[in-house]
Amino acid sequence: MHLRLALCTIPCTISLLSAVALPAQSASRMADTMLVRAVDSLVQNAVVRGITPGFGLAIVRDGHVLARRAFGMANASRGIRATPQTRWYLASTSKSLTGFAMALLADRGTLPFSTSVRDALPGSLWHDDVVVDALTIAQLLSHTHSLTDNVIVVSSAFTGAIPEPQWPSLLASVPPARRPALIYSNFGYNVAGMILDRRTRGGWREFLDSAVLHPAGMRHTTARVSSVRPALLAIPHDYASLGFTTGPFEKRDQTMHAAGGHVATLDDLARWVQIQLDSGVVDGRRVFPATAVRLAHTLIAAHTESRGKRYAYFDRDGWSAGWDVGRYDGEPMVSRFGGYATMRSHVSFLPERHIGVVAMSNGGLGSSLTDVVAAYVYDLDGGRPDAATRAWTRVDSLYTSLPESRRAALLADSQARTQERTPPGVPIGTLLGRYTSPELGTLIILRNGPSIAVRWGVLAAPVRTVDAADGTYRVAGGGTEFSLRFEWSGNAGRSPATAAVVNGSAMRRVK
Repeated sequence: MHLRLALCTIPCTISLLSAVALPAQSASRMADTMLVRAVDSLVQNAVVRGITPGFGLAIVRDGHVLARRAFGMANASRGIRATPQTRWYLASTSKSLTGFAMALLADRGTLPFSTSVRDALPGSLWHDDVVVDALTIAQLLSHTHSLTDNVIVVSSAFTGAIPEPQWPSLLASVPPARRPALIYSNFGYNVAGMILDRRTRGGWREFLDSAVLHPAGMRHTTARVSSVRPALLAIPHDYASLGFTTGPFEKRDQTMHAAGGHVATLDDLARWVQIQLDSGVVDGRRVFPATAVRLAHTLIAAHTESRGKRYAYFDRDGWSAGWDVGRYDGEPMVSRFGGYATMRSHVSFLPERHIGVVAMSNGGLGSSLTDVVAAYVYDLDGGRPDAATRAWTRVDSLYTSLPESRRAALLADSQARTQERTPPGVPIGTLLGRYTSPELGTLIILRNGPSIAVRWGVLAAPVRTVDAADGTYRVAGGGTEFSLRFEWSGNAGRSPATAAVVNGSAMRRVK
């Protein structure tokens, strides 16, 4: 049973009137202390009002860390507050680290971005319809590889059912998409991890540790979640009737990968932003070549889909090596965001103004709050007269939508619990057993009271009976959801099922 934390147990009436009084703005930049006070007030207000259970913030300007603050709870059920020592899961923000590792190799001349994947990953076997000689590292890093993959991504991010050394053998199961386009996915960075495994000593984890994290002084950033004490982790949170309950943090070492596989402190992330803004310099020392940093920020491919050209308040032009390249209110902006379960990471900076923001949240409407806070920092720094009004109006809007968001989440949770207790539409015994495929590993169906559950690699979760008559089920775990149904050689339920079909891919029963 989870303990409930009521972050706001009395009617909260804090609104625009609570904002720090700001002087009339001109084109001159706001003083550091004023900027920090203003943003601090906004975030404190949002956490007190229950918009998010916990929040991490760092502001970097002109080579200095102006603020490094943690608010609220890292783990509400255990009463653990968020602190600067809290480790936040980066999710897809890890792509900025992997992309930079590839930029370092390209800058050295070891693996230029124009290198074909056949040369970068010699000996690997690909789908017959993939023209491997024409597929380049640049296309992997910019999501323009035009390959559709639901195989490697499943094991790398959610199940860990296929061990990482075997992932190159799965490339033959990855077909080309129907049309070329910039389609965001983990796949290109998973393959970049395979290239680092093949071309560096110790593999992608060791290379990032030795070539990126250690020189950067990011001593509390790791891809090995098992090495972090649970009390230091920011945990995903679910809605309760009041406040939040702690949800599961289901990431394991097996599902920490090159496209989304690090936890880090605010200090480390602030250093990462400093390095980007100062072209490889931090603490007055050059730790990376300016040419490598510049290469990592250089646009490789422009967006081809309208949905990718705008996110929240930020315009996106396209992709570089690990970063979104775009604009905020017309000014150049480089950013990378990530999401897992109810958690969100936001790292961005405006190179011409030499300012950047780290914003992390672990539940509720914190995902939207990260973008509100970053925009507020940039508006204050830019001297927008309506900066406070705009930011506080957005926070008030989040607060207004909070009851409906909570109701919808609690309703969905209640429905899920009901589905988990609903028996399948066939005798349970016909479903129990092991199902396997070379691409997806082994799925075990177990009895779970009146229904069933799955074990699939490191993922363990109850099965939800969506429609017993139609034989449709869902599995939620590992930070995502899968569809599930069963196949029979004869009439359904008269004999053991012959296959389990997960997200459209069949896994055959092992006798």
